[in-house]
Amino acid sequence: MKSLCSLSLVSLAVFSLGSIFPVPASGQTTTAQGKSVKGAATRIDTVAPKTVLETPFEIQSGTLTLPGTLTLPARRTGKIPVALIVAGSGPTDRNGNSAGLLRLQNNSNLYAILAWQLANAGIASVRYDKRVIGDNLQKVSIPSTTIDDFVADAMAGARTLVADKRFSKVILIGHSEGAELVLQAVNRGAPAAGIVMMSGAGRPIMTVLREQISGQLPPAELAKWDSASARYLRGEPTGDVHPGLQSLLQPANRKFMQSWVKYDPPAEIAKVKVPVLIVQGGRDIQISESDARALKAAQPAAKLVLIPSANHVFRLATSDDRMTQIKLYTDPTIPIVPELVPAIAEWVKKLP
Repeated sequence: MKSLCSLSLVSLAVFSLGSIFPVPASGQTTTAQGKSVKGAATRIDTVAPKTVLETPFEIQSGTLTLPGTLTLPARRTGKIPVALIVAGSGPTDRNGNSAGLLRLQNNSNLYAILAWQLANAGIASVRYDKRVIGDNLQKVSIPSTTIDDFVADAMAGARTLVADKRFSKVILIGHSEGAELVLQAVNRGAPAAGIVMMSGAGRPIMTVLREQISGQLPPAELAKWDSASARYLRGEPTGDVHPGLQSLLQPANRKFMQSWVKYDPPAEIAKVKVPVLIVQGGRDIQISESDARALKAAQPAAKLVLIPSANHVFRLATSDDRMTQIKLYTDPTIPIVPELVPAIAEWVKKLP
């Protein structure tokens, strides 16, 4: 699969920034202090704090070895809880960033920052590169890949951590598409004391995707999308569709999308037997509060935490405007909202 670059995986990135048009590079980002830094648009300039210890960690999933990072509190005694952090859609790495040109849209470092703050709260974590990242991309067949493969990776990670005597209990934390993956993993037997769904969809993927693009297309183009996407899922030629949407209908990703559309979030969460924490931002322009409430309604025992000011990558957002939010996805130095980690840590520590 050497001919496939990361951009060929864009149809696996439905929960990315949500714009169907390219985002131009501004050549600068804004630091947490609000100062402009020229030439930093593709640079990750965050470093793990001295209060945490990070070491390489590998997960064996079938024939693939998924490289990851284990994050521990620098000072700890006895067994502690550990979280497996499962990334969202697309070629998103263990830290929550994309490679190549896609980094201009996704460079938040969300999962690394989450891991560091969890460690400071006494919770270890493992975050890993998806099977479509790095050297493993040369070993997988993208046209044969389904959502089941990503679920299997999360299951393998959970089993690896349960067998590690350093940890008292295992929690699965999934963000965006990852929220769906951890839910399915547990329902298929992944050992976990509980799951955290961050920005998880509460509706089938094609419904969410259509909502994401509907505000960016005139009615005639949206009608073309409806017809083209239906043909795509049936395995037929897509026909005419807006150029900005062609990347979502690539033949190489058809099998993945055909498997994804079968997933019904409310039906899936209704079956779960472990505690669930649902965390949703009120300024999320990709997944809405109604999604979170649909999940809660289907599983009344779940705990729902709404953070009104948070966007999809849990940064403080003052507007729902897409262009205004772009920098929140691309500047890794902007802090995550302060409510996120305490809500997760408090819930984890109450688990049996």
